[in-house]
Parts: sequence; structure tokens; C-alpha cells
Amino acid sequence: MEERVKTRLREAAVAYKAAPIELRDAILEAADDGATDAEIAVEIDLTYSPDYVGRLIRKYRGPRKRGRRPSSES
Repeated sequence: MEERVKTRLREAAVAYKAAPIELRDAILEAADDGATDAEIAVEIDLTYSPDYVGRLIRKYRGPRKRGRRPSSES
């Protein structure tokens, strides 16, 4: 196998391993900005379901505050 191909394989493997962590961090950042589980799931093209997104958020950030979110209407 050529060294170029080996290098490409190694780089692809590193990116593949890091992808779930990067996605999780982006989901948590969106949640911190006030996005709902459903909004996040749609934005990531339903890679994870809204239920799973919610579970991730609760696992790493704890439960959301009770009550309605403030209206975005001005």
C-alpha cells in the first residue's frame, strides 16, 4: 500500500473517531443558546432524533429549567 493511501486512511480514521465528540459539543452549544431538541435535530438533518438530542443535553447539562421559554416575538 502506498504511503499516500496509508496517510489518508489514518487521517480519515482520526476524523471519524472525533466526529461524535464534535457533534455532541455542537449540540450542547446550540442548547446553551436556547435551541430546542427538535430544532437541533432538524438542523443536523435528523442524524440524532430529538429524543436522543434531549438525552444528551440532560446527561451533560442537567434538566432544563421548568416553564415556558421566553417568546422570541418583539
